[in-house]
Amino acid sequence: MAHQRLVTVVGATGAQGGAIVRSLVEANKYKIRGLTRDATSEKAQAVKRLSDQIEMVSCDINKRDDVQRAFKDSWAVFALTDFWAQPDQPELEIQQGKLMADVAASLQIPYYIYSALEDTTKLSSEKYYVPHFANKAQVRDYIKEKHPTLKAIYVEPGFYMQNWLGFFKAQKSADGTVVFAAPINEKTKLHMVDIEDTGPVVRKILDDPDKYVGQDICICGEAIPFGDIPKVFTKATGVPAISKTLTEEEFRSGVHYMPKPVQDEIFAMFQWFDEYGYYGKDKDWTSGQKLTALNTFEQWIKKTGWKG
Repeated sequence: MAHQRLVTVVGATGAQGGAIVRSLVEANKYKIRGLTRDATSEKAQAVKRLSDQIEMVSCDINKRDDVQRAFKDSWAVFALTDFWAQPDQPELEIQQGKLMADVAASLQIPYYIYSALEDTTKLSSEKYYVPHFANKAQVRDYIKEKHPTLKAIYVEPGFYMQNWLGFFKAQKSADGTVVFAAPINEKTKLHMVDIEDTGPVVRKILDDPDKYVGQDICICGEAIPFGDIPKVFTKATGVPAISKTLTEEEFRSGVHYMPKPVQDEIFAMFQWFDEYGYYGKDKDWTSGQKLTALNTFEQWIKKTGWKG
């Protein structure tokens, strides 16, 4: 097995990184190095148990020496930054993204895949400041400008379908109706992704990476008007559901436990969706669908068995 190419995956215990590791294990042709904050954690060990082709490595992506050691000898690296790990220090995400790209370039990593999003600030002429989007776009701009010879490929996951289970958890009313609530217009399309589909897309990219160098690949299964989301849910589950457009006041009272800058960030994100859509006005959000089949919202509901 000495000829197997090594793919290093940042955030291997997270949603995107975990999906990629699982998909690469299925491909059965790579050695996989999973990076995480603590390789001895139970989550990390559970990933390691998936295959004897996986090694888990502790890596602090704030430290150049850690990243250098973790990226060494890789044929490809999947890198991402997590704004939500330190939302009170948004600039950290940019620093981490730049550091990883600098190290990848210095090591002459053959292929570098970075998980990016759109620059809401620039595209909206500074109307909408959504740092967890804009920071990643700034890192992409930095890679293109500072490391033009690095064979970089960018993936852009949509709004996680899994958000309805967690961050934007759909609530049940007293009569059992499931309520999808968000500060967004009923007619605004939500570009949604089963985040597990990140794996098959990255796996497909790695089958022929030269074909995708320099490109943005949007990972989005479906764009659905917010008001239609409960209709799809009811069709799949038989459970009655409605959507509710929250006022700013209603939204903020529902997330009152979050620091105000985080509330501002999320509210601005939905305003951005209303005016520009998830990917802005000019992006081909179907690019990932051209690589491999992606789950629609209805397929994801049936796959997970979720009933609200």
